[in-house]
Amino acid sequence: MRERGCRSEGFTLLEVLVALAILSTTLILVYRVMSEALSAEERSERWTTAAYLGEALLRETTTTFPEVSESEGRFPGMDNAYAWKKTVKQAMHPDAREVDVAVTWGEGDHEESVSLAGIAVK
Repeated sequence: MRERGCRSEGFTLLEVLVALAILSTTLILVYRVMSEALSAEERSERWTTAAYLGEALLRETTTTFPEVSESEGRFPGMDNAYAWKKTVKQAMHPDAREVDVAVTWGEGDHEESVSLAGIAVK
């Protein structure tokens, strides 16, 4: 005979609901963390690519003694996602030029850029 007030083995409905609520909250948080990590990895990759392209353009420009000018364009390939703007100015010394390169990417209101600067000498 079973005594009154004695609990049978197993979980109550309330315990199951609380466990499901904790599990679902944890899964949502894990999803958000993973989503942010993937987004950060993509952004980091774009920054690295832009810095590499800008450095290549800066090195190409500073290996010679460029004329004072301003130009812009897009890097070929990569779906034309990266644009550049290069400004060559006269430096304080007559045998030197200041070279500024800006690489931009993104669309609409969310455009990002990397700027690099260097000196070209005779």
